[in-house]
This record gives sequence, structure tokens and C-alpha cells, in this order.
Amino acid sequence: MNVRMVLLKGGAGIGGTALLAGAMWLHTLRPQVRAAELEPIRSGGTVGEEVRNRFFSIRVEKVEAARSLSPGLSLGDPPPVGTDGIYLIVRVRATSHREPLELRSAELETPGGYTFRDDPRMGSASTVSPPTFEPVIWTPTVFVFELPKHRLEGAHLVVGTGGLLPQLSAAADIDLGLTGGRVDELVRRAVDRYDVEVDEP
Repeated sequence: MNVRMVLLKGGAGIGGTALLAGAMWLHTLRPQVRAAELEPIRSGGTVGEEVRNRFFSIRVEKVEAARSLSPGLSLGDPPPVGTDGIYLIVRVRATSHREPLELRSAELETPGGYTFRDDPRMGSASTVSPPTFEPVIWTPTVFVFELPKHRLEGAHLVVGTGGLLPQLSAAADIDLGLTGGRVDELVRRAVDRYDVEVDEP
């Protein structure tokens, strides 16, 4: 009788431990699943391709790098806006499919889970207002990211409409083709006082 009770208690303990472990796993997994549900639907592509979704189309036309940015309009000869890392400049064209819209979110995602936002330093000429994209008309714009040089390889541009309900928005995920060799070339050719208001630095 005692042996049976011990076995029953032991079995209950093992079952309870398994249930607790399962509950902990679900508790850990649930935020990740919920976050995935709220992510906008992404359309993928590469540089030079038209990436389409139900709201807009976008095409990356040029990817460049700079060691410093041209300062904004001011008196005298202000110094350039430097960085300890590198500026990655991504020039795109985009168009809306149905009604005028803005691309409210622009991020650079790199391997290892690192994310960098399109948020150039104040005081540089790169602080331009994002345009409103009209149907049929392909409108140019530029995104500027500041990041460490060793985070360039494998970077993707993720651009979306944003909004309060991400699951109802759309985004484009574009592979910028930043392999090891391409990164080395970009860094080697990076310029000073890059002015995003002109096509060429």
C-alpha cells in the first residue's frame, strides 16, 4: 500500500512538473507568437527590383556610404556631421497603388537581430521630410542610417506604411546585397560631407 502511494505521488509530481514546464514554455512563446501576428505582411526583393504589395511599390536604385554628412543651411562654414561608424544611404523610388500614402517606417535590419532606424542626426542636410507617394507617380526619396561598419554585411531595408494596427499595414523587405566584398568596397569609397539633396555626393 505504501509503495503504491509513493508511486502515485511520484507520478503526480512528474506530471505536475511537466505541466509547469509546458506552461512556462507557452508563457515564453506567446509574446513571440503574438508579435508575429501583429507584424505587417512583408514582400521581399533585391536592389533594382520592383517590390509590390497591396498598398505600394518600391524600388531601391542606389546604395552608398559616407563617413560624414553635409551640414544643413547655416552661416559660415560649419563642420560636417561625422560618425564613429558609417552612414548608409539608400535611394529609392516608390508609388502608391490606390491613394496617397506615406512610408512611416524605415529600418535597416542586420544579422543578429540588430535594427537601425532612418533617423539622421539633426543639423545635417539629410533631415529631409518624407514625401507623400501618389498613385502612378514614381517619387524619389532617400533613407539614411547610422550604424557600425561591422553591421553592414547582410543588411536588409524594411520599409512600411506603419500605423496603429501593424497587421493591417504592409512592408517591403529588400536585400541590399551587402556581401563581404560589397561592404569592403562601400567603406573604401565612402565620402565626406555627403549631401543627400543631390543625386551624387
